[in-house]
Amino acid sequence: MYRTKSFPPNKKGRDFVVGDIHGHFKLLTAALNKLDFNTELDRIFSVGDLIDRGPDSIDVLNWLEKPWFHAVRGNHEQMLIDCISGYGDIPRHIRNGGAWLYELQPDIQQELSKALQALPLIIEINLPSDQTIGIVHAEIPVIRSDDGWQEAKDAITGSSGEPHQRQALKTALYAREKIEQQDLTSIKGIDRLYVGHSTVPSVIRLGNVVYIDTGCSFSDGALSLVDIQTETIISISMGQ
Repeated sequence: MYRTKSFPPNKKGRDFVVGDIHGHFKLLTAALNKLDFNTELDRIFSVGDLIDRGPDSIDVLNWLEKPWFHAVRGNHEQMLIDCISGYGDIPRHIRNGGAWLYELQPDIQQELSKALQALPLIIEINLPSDQTIGIVHAEIPVIRSDDGWQEAKDAITGSSGEPHQRQALKTALYAREKIEQQDLTSIKGIDRLYVGHSTVPSVIRLGNVVYIDTGCSFSDGALSLVDIQTETIISISMGQ
């Protein structure tokens, strides 16, 4: 099942969005400590790719149980789901940092797959200021050039038909067209959209799309978080 999820305004605390974590949950913990993150009031939203490459991928199960931590599905989550279901390319997954998975017991592999299948493809956050923020892993899954946020949600959930849904899934998880073309066109129907997948040296913005994967799985990279309300950027480098 492919779904979207909407969150009400957080009127008591802060909301953060974090780039691709890739198994570096200790780095995320360090970032949250630096921010004085309050688990009673604050929330954190992930652009996906929680797993692979880093040392703590198995910790994803613990993080997904936290009531203040929310994530969309990334292509690495999809690779795990596909491989465990028997449809994936296991050698490709291993080449892309997935070797840890195949050292686990089958019941743990199934538990991981089930938890990751529950993740939405799109998250929508309503702010107290009446703005609407979107999160998707790679790129907004619009089919036609004049499509906007609502059409993207309809495509993911299958409301626009199965062919559109298949295309939308591929775009949401894997596409890089907008950043490769340096396309400054804003997405209609949304105030800001946060994405990961495409590694950038520092957080950048194209139109109203913000790229926040600053490559924490690479030795010279960093894990970046953005305070959604203030748009303040916090980065923790791999060397810290």
